[in-house]
Amino acid sequence: MVIPSFEPGEIHRLVLHWTGGDDRTAYPAYHFCIAADRADRPIVIATHDARANMRDVRVDGASYAAHTAGRNSFALGFGICGMLGATPTDFGRYPLRDDLVEACCRLAARACAAYGIAIEPDSVMTHAEAAVEDGYFGCGPDERWDIARLVADPSPLEPSDARRTGDLLRARIARIAREGL
Repeated sequence: MVIPSFEPGEIHRLVLHWTGGDDRTAYPAYHFCIAADRADRPIVIATHDARANMRDVRVDGASYAAHTAGRNSFALGFGICGMLGATPTDFGRYPLRDDLVEACCRLAARACAAYGIAIEPDSVMTHAEAAVEDGYFGCGPDERWDIARLVADPSPLEPSDARRTGDLLRARIARIAREGL
């Protein structure tokens, strides 16, 4: 998998998402989408210019990647392709693929190194963790639970799922960073 270079500038935070589509379609709401190529291998697709978010996006009304409500300034959004029609108990036809999750963690480790971002909950988080903090966590139409779980689970979705999964992803990112990317 080829990991793109990162534009120079100021980035303080990474937010990890899933796209809510199939495992091949990228969306411009994120800076990078992690998808499957025609040979079913992970690829990284740059979908939005990172420089657009290297500022306070609330100031001038210019275009930017609007991946996480109220948290887009100085932030990059990474979308793992998949989860079309998913629920917490049934991830459907396009569940989170471990190879795509691993590729996302590799990309995140590289971004953390490039921008000097600590691999901590305030600076590397899932959209679900942001939603818990900002009061819109859940499965409703204006709520978000990506990425609160890595596998479907019959138990009720809880805010603690978001933090537990965020901790697991940060541990993977930190392991990759320690191994030398």
